[in-house]
Amino acid sequence: MASDERVTLVSSEHEHWTRLAARMATLISEHLGPVAVEHIGSTAVPGIPAKPVVDLAVGVPAERVLRSAKKLASCGFDLEGERPGHAWLSYPDRSARSFVIHVFDVQGAEWGRRLRFRDILIAEDRQRPKYLAVKHQAAAVAEGWGEYTRAKAAVVAEILGDSAHPEG
Repeated sequence: MASDERVTLVSSEHEHWTRLAARMATLISEHLGPVAVEHIGSTAVPGIPAKPVVDLAVGVPAERVLRSAKKLASCGFDLEGERPGHAWLSYPDRSARSFVIHVFDVQGAEWGRRLRFRDILIAEDRQRPKYLAVKHQAAAVAEGWGEYTRAKAAVVAEILGDSAHPEG
């Protein structure tokens, strides 16, 4: 899916997505060595409709974020962007994403935030309905992934703030 296309949600294929995530985690570790790789996003949550793209978080020390992203890019991943402590890539490329790989500072707030949000959605049934409602609404009106993500930001922040989980 190109980044400027409408976001389409599909029924959960959690077991399939989990297998894909595990295979990609192995490939990433083959390229980067021992790193933390976590399956994140809606494809990591059983029963949640999602865009059919598996999101992974790769945790490395802060000084290795960009170097690790560039190493993956040299191995065929599409480096889409970067900012301090975070770079993101797609695979096979941004026009036909099957995976989005986020490389984070493993000690950084965004790494903890992404894992905490996934864990909240898995553990807390009461949080899922509000997230599902905003996902469906965002997918129906958003023009592309960036707009889709921005449309969900407020409810994601609310769920993170509403949780009894400590900062990760």
